[in-house]
Amino acid sequence: MTYYYPAVITKKEKGGYRVDVIDLEGCYGEGADLEDALENARYAGVNWLLAESEDQSDFPMQTHLDDIRLNPGQKATMLAFLMPREGWEE
Repeated sequence: MTYYYPAVITKKEKGGYRVDVIDLEGCYGEGADLEDALENARYAGVNWLLAESEDQSDFPMQTHLDDIRLNPGQKATMLAFLMPREGWEE
C-alpha cells in the first residue's frame, strides 16, 4: 500500500536540504543534496508509519498542499511512502 503526505523542502543556510513531512510528527530527512534529503524523508516516513501501525489503525489526515504556509525559499511537495508487504524479506 502507498500513502501520500505533504512535505516542506528547505535549503539549509550551511548547505544541504531538509525535508519535513509535516503531518507525521518529528518526521524529516536531511541530505547534502535534494535527492538524498527526499530519500531520507521517505525512509523516515515509512518507518514512522510502520511504528504507528503497531500502535493504532488510523494514520494522520493529510494536509492539502494549498493549506501549507511556506517561508521564502521553501517548496511543498507530496511524498509517496510505499509500505512493505508482510512477509517480504528486507
